Amino acid sequence: AERSIEDNIELESSQNTNIVVISYVMMFLYVSLAIGFFPSCIHMKFGLGFIGIQVVILSLFAAIGLTFYWNQKLTMISAEVVPFLILAIGVDNMFLIARAEREIPDYITNVEERIAFAMKEIGPSIFTAAFCESLAFFIGLATDVPALQNFCLVAGLGVIVDFLLQMTIFVGALSI
Repeated sequence: AERSIEDNIELESSQNTNIVVISYVMMFLYVSLAIGFFPSCIHMKFGLGFIGIQVVILSLFAAIGLTFYWNQKLTMISAEVVPFLILAIGVDNMFLIARAEREIPDYITNVEERIAFAMKEIGPSIFTAAFCESLAFFIGLATDVPALQNFCLVAGLGVIVDFLLQMTIFVGALSI
């Protein structure tokens, strides 16, 4: 009977892994095509979408790595739900930052000024959202349910790392 539970967990994990990988590939294609102007080969920004998805993946790895560093176990709910959560937050931030940069008037041609104006417009909103989301997850650490505590820890760390990487790597890639 004990082996049956372990076998079911392993079966469910392997089935969900395929779904997670397919979801990330589909989101990568969507972001890569939607973040720029698809019919235009010059302004398509496929590489920017690729960097954005890499930022999300790095955020997830960093959050899980920090969790392991603090000797916390990774639960099934954290391994299955947090990737989608970080992906949704990261993709939303990518679209907000890219849209803010596109809305800067064309007469401003200096890249640094365009990025500065865009981040002046959208940066505080992204910071506030990331702060509130991570705070909500960290408040969830006060519960007595260990699986929920682990989920809140991984999700809160993931949101913070995603914000930091969005503001450094993704904004840098956008400026390039």
